[in-house]
Amino acid sequence: MFTKIRYGGSKETLRFIISGIEGIRMGEIGLGLLHQGMIQSIRKQWSAGCGVAVLYMHAEAPEDDSSAMIESWQDEAKRVFWKMRLEHDYYFLLRMLPEEDWSPHGASQWTSLLRERIGAAGMRSGGVAVAAGAGLRIGLCAVEPAQETRTEASVFRSIQTAREHADTESWDTDRAQAQTVSALRRAVREGNPVLARPGVQTIGTLASPIAAIASYAHVSEASYLFDTDAQVPGIVVVRDGEPAGLLMREKLHQMLAGQYGLPLYWNRSVERIMDNQPLIVDEGMAVERVSQLAMERSHYRLYDVVIITRNGQLMGAASVRAILECMTALRTEEARSANPLTGLPGNSGIQSELARRIGGQRPFAMVYADMDFFKWFNDFFGFGLGDELIRYLAELMESVLRSMGGSDVFIGHIGGDDFIALVDPNKAEAACSELIGLFDRGIRRFYGGEEVTSVTDRSGNMVEQAGVSLSLSVLVWEGEAPVSPALISKQAARLKKSAKSIKGSICVMEHLTE
Repeated sequence: MFTKIRYGGSKETLRFIISGIEGIRMGEIGLGLLHQGMIQSIRKQWSAGCGVAVLYMHAEAPEDDSSAMIESWQDEAKRVFWKMRLEHDYYFLLRMLPEEDWSPHGASQWTSLLRERIGAAGMRSGGVAVAAGAGLRIGLCAVEPAQETRTEASVFRSIQTAREHADTESWDTDRAQAQTVSALRRAVREGNPVLARPGVQTIGTLASPIAAIASYAHVSEASYLFDTDAQVPGIVVVRDGEPAGLLMREKLHQMLAGQYGLPLYWNRSVERIMDNQPLIVDEGMAVERVSQLAMERSHYRLYDVVIITRNGQLMGAASVRAILECMTALRTEEARSANPLTGLPGNSGIQSELARRIGGQRPFAMVYADMDFFKWFNDFFGFGLGDELIRYLAELMESVLRSMGGSDVFIGHIGGDDFIALVDPNKAEAACSELIGLFDRGIRRFYGGEEVTSVTDRSGNMVEQAGVSLSLSVLVWEGEAPVSPALISKQAARLKKSAKSIKGSICVMEHLTE
């Protein structure tokens, strides 16, 4: 059966596409394009969870120099699994590993390495034109896993795109990188809660390679993957590089082990039996949050792997065991750095949270809470009751601030009676007002029924004061003025001094500007 096609490319390109076996052999790597051996090699890469890219190069260098340069590049890159040459045109198929960046920007490192090798080969042989980049064009295009089209058609389109983009590779890469950075900044600015702060483990660090299979593949192909590698716990089902489902080894074997399992499912699409609601998370999500989501799953899915994506594309997976081990290590570290009296994050946690919000350009209000005349209370009523008062303030802040600000509120304990809270700027004033009202009413029970009308200051002087009061200094940052954790700490200390100079419980607010 023959199909008539219309092709507008060069005769040379059409010739190598039709022939499938022409060209000059270079090593033991597969040769020729669009024949069964090459198609099977591409599908094998996809099944292993790897990406595939077409790299096109036009180099007007002598044959000996080109061969030496290409061999040097292949030895270092170790990504070429298929190649073809027609005079000055070279075509390579590159393997991108699951844990690597498959974006145009990530894959461009191999084209950069190739350019370096070309320059080095040109300088050694005296080829000034090649060393300077004259007559050299390189284009790169990913081969998307075929869905509704044949694999041959996907490869053919990628070859055409790589040739068309050969002269604009640098511009396209810069644009892709800029778009990625812009998207990340936008997500952070919008308050994406899954982005973790520096020092907090993200799920992307636990990503391990995982086998992947196209959604149109048969159950028999998935079974073959499990049979050939006993270490594969599950297979991710993908559509256009995006995870669509999950097949776990035990569940597939249970399904096929039944009386009618093999005849019923063997030649069916994996879409018919896959779990179409697996846990899929972005690489930037905090491990703690992923752990919560994993434990909230039904018992049937409890030990399934967690699929991890990067920009929507499959990156890898993490086992429940790896997640729990990481959580244990994080909890140990948090306990080591937390304040032993309240269990709240200490100075290192506060600095990390400040850096995260500043780096993400997320507006916040920093509330510095400090009790006035706490030393008098500690000396008069004893340090045991003094510790109780510190814990009372910690619990009060958590209750009030979290009820008004939600899960995005951060509360840290500097030490003694000093606390730091980071809250929504729009809710800071109301929250502080509520906090002061509750504190002034609740502090009275710590006096044991005594009526306090005067206290002793740090110099030993009697001061008319109805017991301990609460000073709150609030710094509001709108996300625009250039700041740093050190600068904010300095300004907070200055504002705290101003608040403590005012008698009674008070809230002093200031905006950080240029």
